Amino acid sequence: MDTKKLILAVVLSVAVLLAYQYFFMPKPVPPAPAAKPSAAPVAPAAAPGGAGAAKTTADIAAILSQGEPAPAATNEPLPAVAADVAAAGEETVVVDGPLFTARFTNRGAGLVSFVLKRYKDDAGKPLDLVSASARDMSGFYPFYFLGAGEHYAALNRALFRPSGPAAVSLAGGGAEVVFEYADAARNLKAVKRFVFRPDRYVIGLDFRVTLAGQALTDLPVAFGPDLENNDSRDRAMMMRLKIAAWANEKLQSLDFAKQKTQPQEGQAFAKASGEMGTGFFWAAYETHYFAAVLKSAPGNRSKLSWQALRQPGEGGQPRLYSYMVLTDPAAAYVGPKDEKALAAAEGEFPQLNKVIEYGWFGSLAKIMLKGINWIHGLVPNYGWAIILFTLFLKVVLFPLTYSSSVSMAKMQALQPKLKAIQKKYKNNKDMEQRKQMNMEMMALYKQEKVNPAGGCLPLLLQLPILWGFFRLLAVSINVRHEPWLLWITDLSKKDPYYVLPILMGVTQLIQQRMTPSTGDDTQRKLMYILPFVMVVMFASFPSGLNLYWCFSNVLQIGQQYLVNEKVYKQRKEDERELKALKRKKGAK
Repeated sequence: MDTKKLILAVVLSVAVLLAYQYFFMPKPVPPAPAAKPSAAPVAPAAAPGGAGAAKTTADIAAILSQGEPAPAATNEPLPAVAADVAAAGEETVVVDGPLFTARFTNRGAGLVSFVLKRYKDDAGKPLDLVSASARDMSGFYPFYFLGAGEHYAALNRALFRPSGPAAVSLAGGGAEVVFEYADAARNLKAVKRFVFRPDRYVIGLDFRVTLAGQALTDLPVAFGPDLENNDSRDRAMMMRLKIAAWANEKLQSLDFAKQKTQPQEGQAFAKASGEMGTGFFWAAYETHYFAAVLKSAPGNRSKLSWQALRQPGEGGQPRLYSYMVLTDPAAAYVGPKDEKALAAAEGEFPQLNKVIEYGWFGSLAKIMLKGINWIHGLVPNYGWAIILFTLFLKVVLFPLTYSSSVSMAKMQALQPKLKAIQKKYKNNKDMEQRKQMNMEMMALYKQEKVNPAGGCLPLLLQLPILWGFFRLLAVSINVRHEPWLLWITDLSKKDPYYVLPILMGVTQLIQQRMTPSTGDDTQRKLMYILPFVMVVMFASFPSGLNLYWCFSNVLQIGQQYLVNEKVYKQRKEDERELKALKRKKGAK
């Protein structure tokens, strides 16, 4: 390898790291500041933003529905609405189960809170997947309608009448909550039915609307304007909102923060919108560790679209309010991106585990995740489980990595002889000389029993395993809020004091110095740049990743020491035999 090729390799390595940070861990647009949680229903309030900002739920719906298609209807006429059906005032219906507590408001029959009982936020409080920014946006909640037509805005404002009690328990099994509303003057009627089960995060959905004697189809149901409440700036890179839609073995994604918004005349908001089409099995409104997944209507006929509003915030930082819209959804999964929880819901959501993006070697990553979880069952600390699994991986890969290191060391020992051959054939443009040089070098390899590709092939074979392990630690919810020791209280967040990234860089540098190099001094100096680059890049990565990489480097240093000792002793023995042979020839 010449200097130019080495420089290119270093540049490509840095480019890969930069690309990974950009595409997988960008800094999202800061969400709206979290409001104080309230157990009581919240009346629509003025949205922040000053003059021109939307001040009512109807205004929000009007801004979002601009340019949306008109509602479709069936051709079969239905009887006119005979009487009004509505509640006297705003009420709250609470559904409490082993996994979650869901709170609905009867104003529009929207979801105002969905607290997961097995997960906490970064402040140690119960984790609510309905963001506080939903209240900031004048009470525009998940499962509201978002489409053209005054009737949708009217339904979002309407006081639906719950058909059951205000408190529903799932302790005895499944249950359903039904909200009904009718307006005889408008000839408008709506029913929203939510079906719950105690053993999974799935909600069955059945929404029906009739207007002027026609049953409306393609009802546009929204989820947004955010998911989860972010209490820690250290987790900001994991909070970016995306849409992931699954169809025909393909995952189509959209990142809200990357969409370009256009200013709206007379409003403080800038808006972006788009359609992603039909034919999806499901569409996920997701962050790094959690997702709200809406299942498509039978025949995968639901239409998927999205909306985003960008509003000026304090200190010049914009706030992004994002909405996923799916027509006629049949069910919803609202919960963690956990393998077991997702598997329990696959009866309603085919291939739901695809919402966890493990990357190129996803099958390997899943197998290794099971291995780490198995070790965690024996050693109830994910930090030590990662260390033990890293040790296990090193033992499994030892034959490959050891042979690779030995080949590299032997190649270094051959460098003087190889350079002598190259010097002998200076004219590289002469094809005959190049042929003779290659033949002489191959003869040397055969004589010394060295495979020139022996240092590369084993490394290439282990790359899928190493990359799969790297990715599973980056996306697995299992390490979220899991401590290791001392200052590492959350393996899914960066090291607050940057100790592990620095140790990773130091061990990388030691390993670099111990590893035999076949290049000249310039190449060796260039290779020393990479550990410093990796420290900078890994500083913002989860501490679990840094722990894995650092301990892996320590094991590699020990292995390299053994290799160097073996090759050094073999070289000394060969030199002694050569000297002894020369003495015998001299004596004759």
